[in-house]
Amino acid sequence: MIRNIVFDLGGVLIDWRPCEYLVESFPEDVAKVLEREIFKHEDWKKMDRGTLPENDLWEKKKKELSEYREYVEKLEREVPKLLKPIEENVKLLSILKEKNFKLYVLSNYGKIYFEMVRRRYRFFDFFDGMVISSHVGFIKPEKEIYLELIRKYKITPKESLFIDDMEENVKAAEELGFNTIHLPEPSRLKELLFETLKIGR
Repeated sequence: MIRNIVFDLGGVLIDWRPCEYLVESFPEDVAKVLEREIFKHEDWKKMDRGTLPENDLWEKKKKELSEYREYVEKLEREVPKLLKPIEENVKLLSILKEKNFKLYVLSNYGKIYFEMVRRRYRFFDFFDGMVISSHVGFIKPEKEIYLELIRKYKITPKESLFIDDMEENVKAAEELGFNTIHLPEPSRLKELLFETLKIGR
């Protein structure tokens, strides 16, 4: 029986499509550089790990990509605005609480950006616990971050459902015994969640 539901944030509860934003907002050649050198770069993982603060990351990129500085500065201003709730998915949290599920967050997130969304959005009040990568020094799909969730909240993986938009993160959870939902398309969360839990709509 599933008692606990563990949510990733970006792509599940919070809209996070930076590469789409780049294509829509910048010339094609610039978008490719910014995607490769920022969002797909190892430095972004360092930010998620908590070893490279957001402010330092942007200063580093302005220096490294000096010929693109104006674009990097615009991106720095815009990223916080991209972090918005996926409203139809957030609405599911109250339904799940009413059905007595314990709710948790397990997410890769920089410290500053996490505090930003945590203060901004009330849906975080539904959660019984959270493990954030930059707070613990591990990132998904590293097993240590999943083990931190298990240890901290004393949850049993086989009684838990883990939901993530990244396949490698889902596979890591499965290897530890979690039930899982791979969610490449956020609009399918309700359908897949209710089907897995066998609860009515």
